[in-house]
Amino acid sequence: MKKLEQIRQESKENKDKIEDTVERLRQLKKTRKKRKRTREVEEGEKLSLFSTRRKLGNIAGKVENLERENANGEKFKVSNFSIVSKDDDGNKVYTNCSAYGDKTKDIENLKQGDFVKLFGQVKISIDNNGKEHKNVRILSSKLLKAKEQVKESRQE
Repeated sequence: MKKLEQIRQESKENKDKIEDTVERLRQLKKTRKKRKRTREVEEGEKLSLFSTRRKLGNIAGKVENLERENANGEKFKVSNFSIVSKDDDGNKVYTNCSAYGDKTKDIENLKQGDFVKLFGQVKISIDNNGKEHKNVRILSSKLLKAKEQVKESRQE
């Protein structure tokens, strides 16, 4: 009987040790995530954060299709444009977007007012004056409604 009690006690102690270890691992994981996200910013340095997001909005203005050259002299296509959407408060939010290489094929023919769904890497930069700039590097895009369809749905 005494041996059974001793085994139960040891089992309880082991269980407590495991729970403590699991909790410490959770805490370590949280602090690692925080450390990766934050670092000291030196004076005059631009701060940039990256994340992957899906954006819905209308093309604002003209899509600018360019051909550029990289440092090795190789040519590549780039499409630059802005989309406008609304935030939770109903305010207009403009986001600058860029597509490179093969990704420009879907974007080249878009027009102002087209409603699109974009998926890409969002880069948020804060300049020396503290102003926040967002740019999305497009990974995929889809035209949901052409400008003509948007006008028709509003008239109905």
